[in-house]
Amino acid sequence: MIIYPNNQIKKLNKDIRKNFPHVFQITKEMNMTFDGVSRLVMLDRYTQKDINQKTIGKGDLVICVVKDDPKFPSRGLGCITEINGYDVSIKLENEFVALAIDHKDGVITRKLSQVDKPLELFFEQIAERVATNLAGEETEFFDIFYEEISSLNIIPAGRVLFGAGSDSKVTYFNCFVMPFIHDSRGGISKHREHVMEIMSRGGGVGTNGSTLRPKNSLAKGVNGKSSGAVSWLNDLSSLTNLVEQGGSRRGAQMIMLADWHPDIIEFIISKMQNPRILQFLIDSIDDEDIINQAKSKLKFIPLKDSERDMYSTIIEFDKQNQNQSFSKDILDEAEMLLAQGGRYEVQSPEFLTGANISIALTEEFMHAVENDLEYDLRFPDVDNYTGEQKQRYDDEWQDCGDVREWEKLGFSIKTYKTSRAKDLWNLVKICATYAAEPGIFFLDNANQMTNATGYGQKVVCTNPCGEQPLAPYSVCNLAAINLANMVNIESGTIDYEKLGKTIKASIRLQDNVIDRTTYFLDENKEQALGERRIGMGVMGLHDLLIWCGVKYGSDESLKLIDELFKFISTTAYRTSIELAKEKGSFPFLDERGSREQLIQSGFIQTLPKDIQDDILEHGIRNSHLLTIAPTGSTGTMVGVSTGLEPYFAFKYYRSGRLGKHIEVDAPIVEQFGAVYPQFSHGNLPEYFVSANELTAEEHANVQCTIQRWVDSSISKTVNPPKGTRVTNVA
Repeated sequence: MIIYPNNQIKKLNKDIRKNFPHVFQITKEMNMTFDGVSRLVMLDRYTQKDINQKTIGKGDLVICVVKDDPKFPSRGLGCITEINGYDVSIKLENEFVALAIDHKDGVITRKLSQVDKPLELFFEQIAERVATNLAGEETEFFDIFYEEISSLNIIPAGRVLFGAGSDSKVTYFNCFVMPFIHDSRGGISKHREHVMEIMSRGGGVGTNGSTLRPKNSLAKGVNGKSSGAVSWLNDLSSLTNLVEQGGSRRGAQMIMLADWHPDIIEFIISKMQNPRILQFLIDSIDDEDIINQAKSKLKFIPLKDSERDMYSTIIEFDKQNQNQSFSKDILDEAEMLLAQGGRYEVQSPEFLTGANISIALTEEFMHAVENDLEYDLRFPDVDNYTGEQKQRYDDEWQDCGDVREWEKLGFSIKTYKTSRAKDLWNLVKICATYAAEPGIFFLDNANQMTNATGYGQKVVCTNPCGEQPLAPYSVCNLAAINLANMVNIESGTIDYEKLGKTIKASIRLQDNVIDRTTYFLDENKEQALGERRIGMGVMGLHDLLIWCGVKYGSDESLKLIDELFKFISTTAYRTSIELAKEKGSFPFLDERGSREQLIQSGFIQTLPKDIQDDILEHGIRNSHLLTIAPTGSTGTMVGVSTGLEPYFAFKYYRSGRLGKHIEVDAPIVEQFGAVYPQFSHGNLPEYFVSANELTAEEHANVQCTIQRWVDSSISKTVNPPKGTRVTNVA
């Protein structure tokens, strides 16, 4: 626990009383400050700040840029020692000194614009602000919300932790999905404007660009040709690097393209940054379009005379010393560059880097892959439509967004290319292996399973991390149950009574978010109030398994996880039904669908019969209830495993004052050693298994087991072991 000087706390409380009525003062009972990177995350991401710098002064704790990097600036903590005009001298805390190359005896000078003063030094201040705001007029629930949050049982998502009660117009929602883009310059501009508005207020946005016409299609209005869907989507992705969000982070985007779109090859290759893999595609694949796309990503840089001499000298010197002077990699590189006369580099390395990208996969494509069939890349034959057909295209194509449905409506479709489906699938595997993108999203499966079918809507895309498949303009707020707190450590068993109480509090808290947040697009407000969608997830699953003495990914763990998430899912649904009795069902249920239609949706059909019967009789408050988000920042703050992930490692390194890397145990190791002293010196039980020690199948088995009980989706990282080949992917 960090001990703040009394004079610092007194000054801060005085500043709060005078200037920041929405912020709660520090009391003697508050003690939760976290430590190390957890503390920095809390102070940097989730606390209220003196953004107008009304009260900033000598002795104040501040967050500042320690190492200024255009892409990844490092931030740290320190106290102000002097203010001279727009320059601020800051005495850095010890662990951040080594990051500042310009420090003098631990003191750095920064501009005021690079400094933030947090007004909340204790997590209890945040908990009180959030609980007060979300309880609202239901004051009887303030104590419940405060206790659950301050005890770290419920961890609302970062947008809620920062936004609730903040006296600002940021959104409390994490997840947004836009409708399909209208295929026109005006439609693209409007879409771009809405994405910019969402990101500027803290939301992450998903876009499906499949309605944009392919490259070289006619643009008759300007007597030209389209630059294609991918070029427009790249323009959209650039907003991520331009818009600073509410709080202290940049935006995030997911961009998708359907597997049938004629520009899909360009899309798949678009983020490949490895020249050797691009050259491999050129040399080893017969498909002319793949070859041309790979070539378009490369530029040739001829060797300078000095470089040619250097590489020749390396090879000659190694020969004279009997091949013992340089490693094989260095020699191979030298020989290759001399043979080529230069090197290949990637054109436009920033292309689409502002977004995660994924392919929206159809059942037809996967059937073609599995049966080694050909697959058509196609799009509405808009170049040859009559005036009446073109008008219907302009009016209706955006709402359809699916070439299969469009063809069923009687419109002609143009096939741009017929490919062997496996060739496209192999291209996806190669790019995913060496560029980690594109991802894949099983769009048809999502639409078969989503509860949205119960009120006549369909999924078009996901949020940036993929855990929320959403309809046009749909939104979702997130929170996580901290499973590390739901274990009886002495018996190594799950405390289901405590877990049930926490789930009930979380469902009500998240439902209240929908009524307390700021809305800035009418379309989002209509969707949010109509669906009342929430996404309750988890963090600390691996901690729970460790305390239960179970290895992540083992058969024993799958049985325990299935039982655990069945309880979470059914308790959440029963709680939402009880809320419907009290407050009414989500409006879209009866306005745009029916209870009978809802319980026929894919997911609800998997729930116990009594829940289906209760929905028919009483309705349900929320259209969707469950998701598994990454919880990267909030999980790091709390000090537990994030989302459903296993620990990446149980030791990590921190910078000391002199720049040395200090080995530090993960919190679970210290906590476990305190309870079981025989394991306090690194001699950990076999169930302390890290992410890289698991097989891909073990990762996937945990995800599949949990997905059975989740009505939205899951964000999961699979860490394949070293040496995994492309043929092992997918």
